Amino acid sequence: MAHTFSNETCDVLVVGGGPVGLIEALLLRQLGLRVIVIEQRDGPQTAPSAHVVTARTLEILRGLGLDMDEIEALAQTPSEGAWARWVDSLTGRELGAVPFENLHDPERLALTSPQPLRNLSQHRLEPVLYREVGDVRSGTQWVSSIETAETVVSTVRSTASGETYDITSHYVIGCDGASSAVRRHSGIEMEGPDEIENFISIHAEADLRSIVGAEPATLYWITDPTVQGTFIAHDVASTWVYMTSYNPAVESVADYDATRAEAIFRRAGGLSDETAVAIRHVSSWRMTSQVANRYRHGRTFLVGDAAHRFPPTGGLGLNTGVADAHNLAWKLAWVHRGLAPLSLLDTYEAERRSIAQYNAGVSLENAFRLLEVWIALGVDGDLEASKIRAESLLATAEGRTGVTQAIENQ
Repeated sequence: MAHTFSNETCDVLVVGGGPVGLIEALLLRQLGLRVIVIEQRDGPQTAPSAHVVTARTLEILRGLGLDMDEIEALAQTPSEGAWARWVDSLTGRELGAVPFENLHDPERLALTSPQPLRNLSQHRLEPVLYREVGDVRSGTQWVSSIETAETVVSTVRSTASGETYDITSHYVIGCDGASSAVRRHSGIEMEGPDEIENFISIHAEADLRSIVGAEPATLYWITDPTVQGTFIAHDVASTWVYMTSYNPAVESVADYDATRAEAIFRRAGGLSDETAVAIRHVSSWRMTSQVANRYRHGRTFLVGDAAHRFPPTGGLGLNTGVADAHNLAWKLAWVHRGLAPLSLLDTYEAERRSIAQYNAGVSLENAFRLLEVWIALGVDGDLEASKIRAESLLATAEGRTGVTQAIENQ
């Protein structure tokens, strides 16, 4: 729902109503600050996106007083996604598997935290956070800002009416994602590779419980070179995403209509026409590994994907953003109340940027390590020839051993 407001004031303006921005707002409000959250979208995320929620992120949610039983109920149970499997299709041969974040070992998992890691999809978590924040200015675009000695005057626009108004705050926090308008306006640059690979994501509704069997996985890496990609089981009984690479120089997401997307999904899964599949959404995304060269410009701060973009291999993006938010919130509150000097805010970048750099490197290493499996299978640019070569390799003990070792190295 779009809002119409006259010019107004607050302590902190949070730009971006994704999970990180919403959690930032809740943390700041818990500390007694007046917060306004604006979000360009019309409401919460509806398609699956991030899904790995670490123990630390869940502990932060618990500290905010959220109903953890409700949140746990939205997540997969550990037994529903305890593995990552390499298969030639969902109905075909398995080449190997590795545990997914210790979900296969409930006793060990319970020792890590009272709130151990869960596979919890963003589109299920976000509505809960929206409800807790209560007043998210959906359909509101951040346009620009002017900073004075003690305030930041932001101009924002209704996406429905085009009407603009000003919000005056002591601080602005850009939680507005990878293409952050706040970051661009602040003149902050990203460092690192900005185009590693491009992907199409196909979101489908399908009940594949009978297909994947009694020990389902969170991730299924499809090793058939002619359809190679990854299935993500956000919910084995209903919600799946298939990701496959594409070349944006020769095609676009518009070329992937529902008919083509379903054909790709079925072929990669080895699914017959008897298995019901409904395509819900198709999108594209670019894998990058970048960190902002600065996290702060005066009274403006970057948090989450606005400050760093990782490959998804490792599930570190969302969780790093939540840790950013947690680090910054108490520092802003202390400085705003006069309990700490302004220099305390410098420690946000000093503490969080190095962690983002490390996580970007780890995520990139994980992505490149996956290539070891394709190398072991003899995959190259000639996909049909690669399929024949892979079958020949898997027919030998030496070839199977090489593939097994590559999978176990993940």
